[in-house]
Amino acid sequence: MSSVNNIDAARKEPVSVIMIAYNEAETIENDVEGFYREVVEKLPGSELIVSEDGSTDGTREILKGISRRLPIRLIQECERKGYVRALFDALGQSGCEWILFSDTGGKFNPKDFRKLDPYRQSADLIVAVKVARKDQFYRRLMTRVFNQLVSCYFGVSVHDIDSGFRLYRRSLLEEASAGEMIFRDLINAELSLRMLARGARLREVPVFATARPNQSRGMPPGKIPGVIIHVLTSFPVLKREMRRLRENNR
Repeated sequence: MSSVNNIDAARKEPVSVIMIAYNEAETIENDVEGFYREVVEKLPGSELIVSEDGSTDGTREILKGISRRLPIRLIQECERKGYVRALFDALGQSGCEWILFSDTGGKFNPKDFRKLDPYRQSADLIVAVKVARKDQFYRRLMTRVFNQLVSCYFGVSVHDIDSGFRLYRRSLLEEASAGEMIFRDLINAELSLRMLARGARLREVPVFATARPNQSRGMPPGKIPGVIIHVLTSFPVLKREMRRLRENNR
């Protein structure tokens, strides 16, 4: 009976929902309102933080309007500071032990939080693995190859390590995120590997992902070659960092 009570308590523990927004005027209202209604309202003590990163398409104004009718925490900048900085600024203002991170752009269903939620008692990092993806073939292929490379090179078993929908246990995330990040454009992948090096328990959960209605803001096609070169040349650096984290965890 006590184990059942522990699981129920874990499911009722509030979460800090974090979203990063840059030029998402077409979808940001549905994203924010969806996660607020499906997670924050249904889990007392939870909060929703949106870190807006210098948008120029009306996203800023839409978010200001949302913040006047919903009690969200809005972080806004006049100029772009980059995805990593926007993420860490939001993390710095969050207050719950569990962090629910979701990409914007209409890529994830807020109701799928319920699929991740039950594993909070037995895992520290719960990652949504996108199945039946509807995005471009080259993106699906790159994701598959990247995850295979990561699994082989770093000696971990992963299927969607840079997934933009996940639950982090704050205590391990803070330990893993200390210091300068190495992957500028695949920060979720790096945070995952750093947490695993610190002994985090990983759980991957299949969820259905939808194709975003517009081009990816974080990884447009023209940016991909440079990102690939940077990530692959950074593999040895991150592997040394993971070795250091493991030694410090002993």
